Amino acid sequence: MLLPELELSDFMRRFRRDFSAWRPALEAICREHAMGTEELHPFIEGSNLIARVANDRVVKIFPEFHRHQWESEWRTLHHLQSAALSIRIPRLIAHGQRPDGWAYVIVEWLPGVLLEEIWGGLTDLEKSSLLHQIGQAMASVHRIGIGALKALPPEWTSFLEKQASGAFQRHQAKGMPDWFLRGLNDFVSGHRAWFQAPRSVILTGEYTPFNLLAEKKMNQWELTGMIDFGDAMIGAPEYDFLGPLLFLAEGKPALSERFFEGYGGRAPAASWLTCLAILHRYSDLKQQVRIPAWETRVQSLQALRDLIFPSGRHVHRFKARSAPGRP
Repeated sequence: MLLPELELSDFMRRFRRDFSAWRPALEAICREHAMGTEELHPFIEGSNLIARVANDRVVKIFPEFHRHQWESEWRTLHHLQSAALSIRIPRLIAHGQRPDGWAYVIVEWLPGVLLEEIWGGLTDLEKSSLLHQIGQAMASVHRIGIGALKALPPEWTSFLEKQASGAFQRHQAKGMPDWFLRGLNDFVSGHRAWFQAPRSVILTGEYTPFNLLAEKKMNQWELTGMIDFGDAMIGAPEYDFLGPLLFLAEGKPALSERFFEGYGGRAPAASWLTCLAILHRYSDLKQQVRIPAWETRVQSLQALRDLIFPSGRHVHRFKARSAPGRP
């Protein structure tokens, strides 16, 4: 079966959720790779067509407009496959392109529960432990040499410049308040000198509760896996800090500091992290800042900076480190 050409809006709103529409294509991929088609379990979340197959594998099918995600996914997984990481990532089993222009990967299914499903019910002590583990996991990825991924798009500085040029319009469309929009362009322009990354690492952008897995062992939560590498790129390590700090640290200094202890370094300047949060490719602060009533507690970018990133609010200069753990 050939999959149709679709507009992004139609794909996200309708096609992705209609398993009967793409099941024949999934079955064809399974047969091509000698996998059974009896146990097919689609996932309705995500930006591509995803299904668990035969209980131990996951097939992800990418439309043409997400070709960059397919390239990032298989190339990054292939590059990290034999790396010494402190966190488990899926084994890349196969990848390919279809005659209809769509592409796919087949990866190992990882056990565990998403942090998004448990975070609200954890104690601060449990959150602290997991954030420390996330920091360790991130550091282990950032230590891996870039190698063949050096040319993985987008190019870092060009990416930031493009994001900066459309930042006002994007955040206005997201309904950000006037005080945020008034100072946005000047705030971003004030950080342009930092757009050139003095140190580049493999960024997955996926250290969020939607892509991190945990299991309870001996009555303690242990970080056990990380999934989804479709947004990987090469750039400044601070970009990856945003996931844990925005979604999980809740603006609490103790939680933020435990993350940086796990990573093996000090917090960077809070203003730089705020700038990166504004420029992130999926920036939507109304959804991403998980601090109760934060919109009523701040009236300036500086106050927002101090609320979200308390561990770096007294750092005024950006100092690159050659490797995690070095001052």
